[in-house]
Amino acid sequence: MILSKKIQKIESSGIRKVFDLATKNKGKFVNFSIGQPHFETPKKLKISAQKAISENHNSYTPTKGILKLRQEISENLKKTRKIKVDPENIIITAGTSGAIFLLFSSIFDTGDEVILPDPYFVMYQQVLNFLGVKIKYLDTYSDFHINPEKLEKLISPKTKAIILNSPNNPTGAVYAKKEIEKVVRIAKKNDLLIVSDEIYDAFDYDKQFFSPASIYAKTILLSGFSKSHSITGWRIGYAYGPSEIIEAMNKLQQYTFVCAPSFSQYAMLGNIDSIPKKEIANYKKKRNFVYENLKDLYELNIPEGAFYAFIKIPKDQKNFIEKLLKNNLLVVPGEVFSQKKGYFRISFAVPDSELKKGIEILKNR
Repeated sequence: MILSKKIQKIESSGIRKVFDLATKNKGKFVNFSIGQPHFETPKKLKISAQKAISENHNSYTPTKGILKLRQEISENLKKTRKIKVDPENIIITAGTSGAIFLLFSSIFDTGDEVILPDPYFVMYQQVLNFLGVKIKYLDTYSDFHINPEKLEKLISPKTKAIILNSPNNPTGAVYAKKEIEKVVRIAKKNDLLIVSDEIYDAFDYDKQFFSPASIYAKTILLSGFSKSHSITGWRIGYAYGPSEIIEAMNKLQQYTFVCAPSFSQYAMLGNIDSIPKKEIANYKKKRNFVYENLKDLYELNIPEGAFYAFIKIPKDQKNFIEKLLKNNLLVVPGEVFSQKKGYFRISFAVPDSELKKGIEILKNR
């Protein structure tokens, strides 16, 4: 066998398979599988990117990222999350996915245990498997929130961290302050790290979002601008956390990504707050439209954030995903994100006309 045993532990992304199908058959399907905003990148940000390239910001930057951007992120975290942040404790990464890979590789050894709420973002599982880390799945069905008693029962002497993703992909759940405080108490009691993936924080429809980094020093906060600014292809994210961990990530980034894209870093200067608020407010309307139209036909929770709904397949429906496909609707099977079957994820980050078409297909299943 030519391939390593480690790489054989990684499965091809179920999301990518659906994405590739949509790309090859553009225009044929109503695409509810996509995990990125449909609105345009703000004009101001486009101009900044053009300017950055024209001014020759096309070379390597410092591995940790340009200082001015780290300072601006530090100020933003102080304003939005009430965290006093030293810019030296921030690293700019090639997207939040880059931050996840660097972080997991820096803090986990083979045989370590990690608690992962189920359902989960697919990358966590695959990278942890690649690194030989044992995953203990925390069942959050059916409200998709964290039960502290269930969480405590999963902790063992080998447990090193709890992974949180709020607002959540794929469920749309947002962990409110009281819920986070309970998780933090458990983490403190057992001296655990908390990994907090906050990439969807701008999509917080009911103003519940709360970051554990504001109350717990052993939190590594992961975020970025891909979703909030609709620049998923620019690959610009960041991590904030204890200096020892950030320095380890910086060391690994030297030999992997080298640095985040230079033009993206310079383009973000002065633009962290350039979030298209009208578009995000429109996503709340889309969320409401999805819920009101499907709540009497399907078992689903109203998404509190992000732009996904995680929906239970009706018991009387066999080959449900295939039927949707035949009716030209693309969704992602729930088992891509979970140890359980019987659900599917939709993204409502689509134009209103497409949303209405897709919802009609779901209503007429």
